Amino acid sequence: MATIASFRGYRYNPSEIDDLNKVVTQPYDKIDDALQQDYHARSPYNVTRIIKGNPTDQDTRNDNVYTRAAHCWEEWIENRILIREAGPAIYPYHQEYTVDGQTFVRKGFIALIGLDDENLKVRAHEKTLTGPKADRLKLMRATEANDGQIFMLYDDPMQKVNELLEPEVANAKPIMEVKDDYDAIHRLYRVTRPGLIRDIAEIFDRLELFIADGHHRYETAVNYMKECKERNWEAVDAETFSYRMMTMVSMQDPGLTVLPTHRVLHSLDNFDPDDFLSRAAEKFDIQEISDREGLYSALDEAGKTGNASFGFSAVGMDGYRLLTLKDTATTEGIIEGEHSATWRGLDVTVLHFAILDAYLGINEEKLAAGSNVHYFRRKDGALDAVGDGTYQAAFLINPTRLEQVREVALAGERMPQKSTDFFPKLLTGMVMMKMKNDKSMGLATWEADG
Repeated sequence: MATIASFRGYRYNPSEIDDLNKVVTQPYDKIDDALQQDYHARSPYNVTRIIKGNPTDQDTRNDNVYTRAAHCWEEWIENRILIREAGPAIYPYHQEYTVDGQTFVRKGFIALIGLDDENLKVRAHEKTLTGPKADRLKLMRATEANDGQIFMLYDDPMQKVNELLEPEVANAKPIMEVKDDYDAIHRLYRVTRPGLIRDIAEIFDRLELFIADGHHRYETAVNYMKECKERNWEAVDAETFSYRMMTMVSMQDPGLTVLPTHRVLHSLDNFDPDDFLSRAAEKFDIQEISDREGLYSALDEAGKTGNASFGFSAVGMDGYRLLTLKDTATTEGIIEGEHSATWRGLDVTVLHFAILDAYLGINEEKLAAGSNVHYFRRKDGALDAVGDGTYQAAFLINPTRLEQVREVALAGERMPQKSTDFFPKLLTGMVMMKMKNDKSMGLATWEADG
């Protein structure tokens, strides 16, 4: 149910770029202001100048971050900073990384996926916001390009796709290899054999896709395609508005890791950890634990039981606590609306509704606004932030399981925010796609501020 196409990607020219590590970046939505400036300083050709440029007080409708991004494309192609592949290909993309002392290799491949297909089934699990989609749409209008990746999962229990690709890359030298800011090594390969690409396309013709990361980018691509059609533009080959560049990873790939995102609390009025724990004891079993390693071990074991469990630390409290939901039925009346049992049983759902909202007054609106909650990837980082008094309390959480992502997406539901953290992220700048759109029969230009 998904149409795969190869394409002539644009890549950084190693003859012009001394250090490719300095031009690639994390996805645009992971780039805060400090990291943005860091990326800009690393190289005049860092891809953040396209995906997240610096606004100025002098910006106008005709000179702004989007028009400057388009200018970068034009200038970098003209000066051979970016060069186009000689022929169409798909791009196996391997990421080697370490989590908790164990090394993994996640194996995927980059290709174009047809958006204009009534049989295409793409399942989402996250809510999207208007602001980021409007921003990405303005960028796509200006550049007519696919810069960042969309991280797609597919269900391949027999690992047929990876089995087809493995001989192609086993003894091949990567066409690009870089290390990111989290010490993950990213290797890109190139496969051009038409027969192999057709075999992979036949497998995908029967598959549904599940968005892991890139919900805003996917919806933006669909919205852009609709706009182009409204303007009577025609698609040219696959490198056009009716296809989107994506990275495909099998759900059964042994290198696929989902990390938890821990919550730390701030700016709560009259917060009393003893009072909170006393009230929480109504619905949660509470275990006292003296040290971090004991907390981490207990949280890991509790995660295997199926009932939502959380590590807890607070300023002024001795040691740590493990909170384990006594019975999922106790959340009835707290978690409102029609939701599947899987959605209701998510650890992040229980944390948001049965703890943060019910006991601490942090509702969905406050979560969306970031009024009282900050997020940490590392357990130690979250506990350190409480230990030094920067934050009032921390809740450690177990990762969402892949089968939960799949079940929630199939049910047509969206998870609470920060439910999944697929690690490592797909880098922007490994390979990109420039569109060829036939505008001869329609309106050919966009308003700069769109």
